[in-house]
Amino acid sequence: MKKPSEIYKEGYNCAESLIIAYNEEFNTSIPVRICTALGGGCGVGSICGAVNAASIIIGEVKGRDHSSGDKMLAKKYVQAFMKEIDSRYKTHICRELKANKVTCAEIMDVSYEVVKEILKQDL
Repeated sequence: MKKPSEIYKEGYNCAESLIIAYNEEFNTSIPVRICTALGGGCGVGSICGAVNAASIIIGEVKGRDHSSGDKMLAKKYVQAFMKEIDSRYKTHICRELKANKVTCAEIMDVSYEVVKEILKQDL
């Protein structure tokens, strides 16, 4: 399996790279195109694309299909994911990560490993 940072070198953005890695590892089919606009902190240095993509992965795994489903379950997993990222980096904002010398490769690979670990938990 390729790491997101390896996929990124093929020309994909950070968010797309996480989705591709997840699809390949877990045989899912999350559309890559839903993450195209998320790279570079939505193009303006806002929330990191890799962090956004991890939230999409969580939604795919823990989200609901009907209004009667548990609307809080996916949020609990995203909150746990965000807490872990923020505890490591003190931010999840793209421009702040870059200012703190966190490389795209690092945040992609860490986000990917963290989201996989979070999804194994029973929250």
